[in-house]
Amino acid sequence: MKQPGRVPPLPALRVFEAAARLGSISAAANELHVTHSAVSQQIKSLEDALGVRLFGRSGRNVVLTSAGRELALGANEALCAIARTAQQVRQRANPNRLTVTTLPSFATCWLTPRIGRFIEMEPDVEINLISTCALLDFTRDGVDAAIRWTASPDESLDASLLMRDEMLVVASPDYLRTHPLKTPSDLAGCALLRAEDESWIPWFTRAGLDWEESSKGLFFNDSSLALRWAEDGRGVVLTRRSLADESLRNGSLIQPFDITVPEERIYWFVTPRDVEPTPLLQRFRAWVFSEVQNKGP
Repeated sequence: MKQPGRVPPLPALRVFEAAARLGSISAAANELHVTHSAVSQQIKSLEDALGVRLFGRSGRNVVLTSAGRELALGANEALCAIARTAQQVRQRANPNRLTVTTLPSFATCWLTPRIGRFIEMEPDVEINLISTCALLDFTRDGVDAAIRWTASPDESLDASLLMRDEMLVVASPDYLRTHPLKTPSDLAGCALLRAEDESWIPWFTRAGLDWEESSKGLFFNDSSLALRWAEDGRGVVLTRRSLADESLRNGSLIQPFDITVPEERIYWFVTPRDVEPTPLLQRFRAWVFSEVQNKGP
């Protein structure tokens, strides 16, 4: 191996790389879970060690100097290479362990009811399922694969279109017995449920209703909670077909109208681009796609 020569203080270099990549001291502090002043101090110590200014100021923003841009590029390439190697070492050390992350709603309503079938096929594997709305970092957080719901995934990652979705209206059989819905206008007498970032207005428009968004009742930050509320007979919920699929099959929810609205966001199966997938990851990916193709229970 080559002797690396004189290397700048690595903690300071890591902090500088984050600030340069994100273009913000505050954003770097948030990513690294340290204070704003700690980031500033590390960058100052790096500048002192190198004898150059790495950042200048433009109003309230920080901008890289020419020396800063040069160092940022090299630091990013080096840290990414280290992270990729560490990920590969971690995967080889635990060939039967797979860490997957996705939205809580998708984990609860789509993945969890199905994943038992994969474990039956792979009884020796350990699946670490992380359900979170945060976009975890593959290398920093030790994630092998993610199922993300977005219109356009990060171009630096390897993303394959998993499935498209649509919005529909569902309610429990008990609720529909007491609130019969013959036409969409009958919804005027119902409790309308929805989750954050899922507006009723496109569905109203498709149904020919010139209605505004309801400002009454509950709306949820997790779509699976809205579905559970509807299953308990508390109202009519606007939701994604992918989330309601199991409940529609088992009869705990019913779709009273055929009206649907295509969802612009798409489910993607995402993995790091520069890390060789393990055999277990390849088998898991194939299984997930086969589950999407299998419309049965």
